Amino acid sequence: MAAQGIGEKLASSVPQALGAREFMIERLILRDNTRELLRENGREDEFESDLLDLTECTCGMDTYDPAKCKCRAREGIMLLAQFYYDTEQYHKAWKWYSKIKDVDLRAMYQLATMGFDEQGPPGFTPDDAYQMMVEIAAKGKDPNCFVVPYAEFHIGKAFFQGFGVAHSEDKAEHWWLLAANGDGHDPVVEAQTALAFYYSRKSSFVYDLKKAWYWHNQAAQRGSLESLGAVGAMSLFGVGTTKNINQAIDYLRQASERGNIYAMGLLVYAYYNRKLYTKATDLAKRVAALDNIDELSRVSCCLPQYIRKGIAIAIFILGRCLELGFGVKKDTEQSALMYKKCFQYDPDACQLLQDYLTHEKI
Repeated sequence: MAAQGIGEKLASSVPQALGAREFMIERLILRDNTRELLRENGREDEFESDLLDLTECTCGMDTYDPAKCKCRAREGIMLLAQFYYDTEQYHKAWKWYSKIKDVDLRAMYQLATMGFDEQGPPGFTPDDAYQMMVEIAAKGKDPNCFVVPYAEFHIGKAFFQGFGVAHSEDKAEHWWLLAANGDGHDPVVEAQTALAFYYSRKSSFVYDLKKAWYWHNQAAQRGSLESLGAVGAMSLFGVGTTKNINQAIDYLRQASERGNIYAMGLLVYAYYNRKLYTKATDLAKRVAALDNIDELSRVSCCLPQYIRKGIAIAIFILGRCLELGFGVKKDTEQSALMYKKCFQYDPDACQLLQDYLTHEKI
């Protein structure tokens, strides 16, 4: 296998199943452990009661009409619905979002995302969720309505997954470009990352690593942890961009500090290739000690298979250092155990690194 081919595979932190729900960030309003925080302080019931008080309309209407409400009640309803959503009381969240969905696009957006997450009531179909997103997107580029471009992102995702609508990669690309370009609104980072992944699929007719680099770079600049790790990997191997190890190390270090395990594994690899053996082995030992993949995935929002791949890379390099006595006391027995452990975590990454050993003499 050519070195470029190996590097491209290691740099491609993109699952072929691009539409995997666990990979995409599903929600506009990030959940911040509301339930745990409130329960730790014994205030969940008290907080719910306070929010219920905020939903009481003081406009003097016989029958509440959110379109005519001029007091705080409408915003109170939104806050209460969000509270129920964050505490996973989805049936209550649905009830309260529904009260204001015709006058507040945030509420309609949340109902649609719940539909995509299959958290809606019986009878609410994927097509219903898709139609809601289309209705939101039709509102146009209102700078005060920040959910419109997020709806465009979800419509693109629906087309890619064939969720509520016929599968169409062309239409997915169209909607993601609308969301990602920032025409009249702030660019949607998730759409930029999705486009980068979309162009990274080697089996696809749209395969274009330069476009993948461009969109990963755009998303990384706006805070995407996945894309930050990807630009580090692509810079490290010269995939879609000019090879630049110093720049790669900077990107990978930033991603590692934010919890990207895959980036940590590649950073170990980069240190090794720069002959920074002490740094390589110190970081590799820390990564090798990680084992709770599901928890790491939950905290970092990274795919479990790429967490395993990052750990596997770090373990392989640690094994190589133990074998040669680079940055650590030579121990061939322990080295063999590291190679075996690497294979257990990710056979593909292990084979790629073995090939790299053969072709690049690392």
